Amino acid sequence: MRVNEQGRSMIEMLGVLAIVGVLSVGGIAGYSKAMNKFKTNKVIDQINMISTNIRTLYSSQRNYHGLSNSIAITTGIIPAEMYATISGSVITNAFGGRVKIGPSATVGDSEGAYTIATDGIPASSCISILTTDWGGDSGSGVVAIYAHPEDGEDGYENAYSMLSEAGQSLTAAANLAVPGDDTYGLPFSIVNANTACYPTTRGQKVDVAIAWKFM
Repeated sequence: MRVNEQGRSMIEMLGVLAIVGVLSVGGIAGYSKAMNKFKTNKVIDQINMISTNIRTLYSSQRNYHGLSNSIAITTGIIPAEMYATISGSVITNAFGGRVKIGPSATVGDSEGAYTIATDGIPASSCISILTTDWGGDSGSGVVAIYAHPEDGEDGYENAYSMLSEAGQSLTAAANLAVPGDDTYGLPFSIVNANTACYPTTRGQKVDVAIAWKFM
C-alpha cells in the first residue's frame, strides 16, 4: 500500500519564517524596552543609595572634606557592582556611564555640600529619571539637579563642575531644577525634562549627563 506524503510548499515555509521573524523582532524589542526600564530604575536606586550612604558616613563631620570616588569605594558606600577594583576610582552606573562624587560649595563653605554626577544615560531614561520625585523640600537634601546632552566623552565631568562650583546661587532653567522654583522646581516637569534630555537637533541619539547636588 502506497502512502502519499506531501511536504510543505515553499510559500508555506516562507510564511512560517515570516511569522517567526516578526515574533522574534517583537520579542527583542520587548526585551530591550524591559532592560532599559530596569537599568533606569537601577540608576535611580544607585544614586539614592550612594547619597544616603554619604550622608551617613559624614554625619559626624562638619562638611564633606575629602569625599572622592576612591574614598567612597574604600569605605564601602558604593555597591560592589559599580566598580571593578577596590583600589581604583572608576565608578560606573547601570548603563555603563561614568560616575563622579565629590564635595561642593555652599554659601560660606567650599565643601558644605556634595555632588554626584553621571553620564551615559539614554535620553528616554533621562526623562524618567528627572521626573522622579527626588524631593523638593528643604529636608530632602537636594539642592539642585542638572542635565544636559553630553558634549564629548567627559559629560560627567562637565555636569559635576556645573553644580560643584556654584556655591552662592544657582540660576534655575529648563535643564537645572532647584527646590521651590515655580517654573523650574523639582521634580522636573515633562516639558523641562524633554528640553534637558534631548539635543536641539532632533533625531540625534545623544546620551545625557546628570548631576545631583545635596546638602
